[in-house]
Amino acid sequence: MVSEEGCVYSKQEGGVFEIIIDRPIKLNGFTPKMFRELIDAYQAYEMDSASLCAVVTANGDHFTAGLDLPKMVSHLSDDYMLVKEGEIDPFGLRAPYRTKPVIYAVKGICFTLGIELMLAADIVVAASNSRFAQVEVRRGIMPTCGATTRMVSRSGWGNAMRYLLTGEEFDADTAKSLGFVQEVVNSGEERLRALSLAQTICDCAPIAIKAILQNARSGLIHGESHAHAELGAAQRELVNTMDFKEGVSSFQEKRDPKFRGE
Repeated sequence: MVSEEGCVYSKQEGGVFEIIIDRPIKLNGFTPKMFRELIDAYQAYEMDSASLCAVVTANGDHFTAGLDLPKMVSHLSDDYMLVKEGEIDPFGLRAPYRTKPVIYAVKGICFTLGIELMLAADIVVAASNSRFAQVEVRRGIMPTCGATTRMVSRSGWGNAMRYLLTGEEFDADTAKSLGFVQEVVNSGEERLRALSLAQTICDCAPIAIKAILQNARSGLIHGESHAHAELGAAQRELVNTMDFKEGVSSFQEKRDPKFRGE
């Protein structure tokens, strides 16, 4: 019997770690149980050396309507909602930060929490029927998982405030134009496209991917000059790896590389 509280579970195949949100009867609205299971899934992905890229999907017709407010109200004023110190935060609001990429495949309703999760990811594939809204302002609260800053940094002040201050909906094409979504595909194709992108990432050098994520994040947090100052040392580490040697050999031998993360 499916729990009324819903669940978040995962499966791993071919280097891809898929995280599935599962409470379709309630539009995948997040309960405390689901929130904790999402955190645990991110932690498991980070610790699993065989998993090179994660894809977050959802069962049912919609990605998520956001938080189940009556069930989550006691956690709304937490500094880092249900995320314990030392754990990977799915919203990336504090260290330790994840070191491997995450792709989101969204569809149908993707409100509040759903937007904040995908803005904390690396790539978002949206179905053409996706509907987005950051409706907290209509509930007497504010977004507290990153939307207030990330929507501004992606789309500019006015574009972000247009939706943060009104709580109005916007569609997939608008989300793409604002930089919140990277690809819009036909409804029903979003999961397979996200998995395809993930597999492409899995075929690349994992050490190089980790370095790219770390340097890009450093630039966002500390500024571009700080990230630029780190480039030389990071590249010196990479050119001394077996993966770099494999990359050069595969280029010379005109074959696909076989990276080992070493």
